[in-house]
Amino acid sequence: MDRNRILELAIEELVKQRDEIDAEIDAIRTELNKTGSGATKQAKSAAEKVGRRRARTLAERRAQALRMREYWAAKKRATKSSARTKARTKSAAQKRALSLKMKEVWKKRKAEAAKATKV
Repeated sequence: MDRNRILELAIEELVKQRDEIDAEIDAIRTELNKTGSGATKQAKSAAEKVGRRRARTLAERRAQALRMREYWAAKKRATKSSARTKARTKSAAQKRALSLKMKEVWKKRKAEAAKATKV
């Protein structure tokens, strides 16, 4: 037999085997789809989601912009009000009392430091 003829017969046999294997793979896949395998369903849904998002209309974009403006305005108001309450926690009298107390503390520390240096 000619060498080319042998190679052609080998190719034909391999093609038949490939077709049989492909048929078996298809049968297994259809069986998996019938049983409702979660993995194949998830793969299909993921494949469907790939691509571009649906374009939003002008009205949808405007509504989204309005919602975001309201969101950020509320957030800004909340931070301003919390900053005000933190700043207003002490009255002027409380601040004066704290100042006098700290002066006394530093006076005592200074006296203790002077005693330590004398000894």
